[in-house]
Amino acid sequence: MRRHIAVPVIFFACCASSAAESPRVQFGALGSLRVGMSEGQIAEAAHSPLVHIAPGGEEEGCFYGSVSGLPKGASLMFIDGRLARIDIFEPGIRTWSGAEVGMSEHALKQLYGARVRQEPHAYTGPDGHYLTLLSGDKTLGIRFETDGAKVTGYYSGTAEAIQYIEGCQ
Repeated sequence: MRRHIAVPVIFFACCASSAAESPRVQFGALGSLRVGMSEGQIAEAAHSPLVHIAPGGEEEGCFYGSVSGLPKGASLMFIDGRLARIDIFEPGIRTWSGAEVGMSEHALKQLYGARVRQEPHAYTGPDGHYLTLLSGDKTLGIRFETDGAKVTGYYSGTAEAIQYIEGCQ
């Protein structure tokens, strides 16, 4: 059973930033894009149509999309027509705390301390890890993937959606 999170919707330019700085990722958000927004709200916030970039996996109602202005290496996961997760797989898109793809696993653990939970990665474990950080109410989170040495990607979204290890699955 899926639960949807009600998130206040605030409209700004999707991913407005200076040329040197991408928007920052936080629990369930990238710039003005927020988990829980509909496809139409995402398109309106981005001033750009939503483009489906990858079909869903085994579960119906799940797909990946993109909008103009989304930083390179970012994609949006939708479940039942609502933004559920933001995936980041390129360096240069930082969290509010400064974490990003390419930083060392050690530095990430120092940055988040005891708040981060470590688990073996499904494919690269025991060396590789999932390092998961949840919001205070545990409804949202950020999950980092590592190869044991460096962060190889991360995603921010609902606590359920960040657990999917193969995109929509």
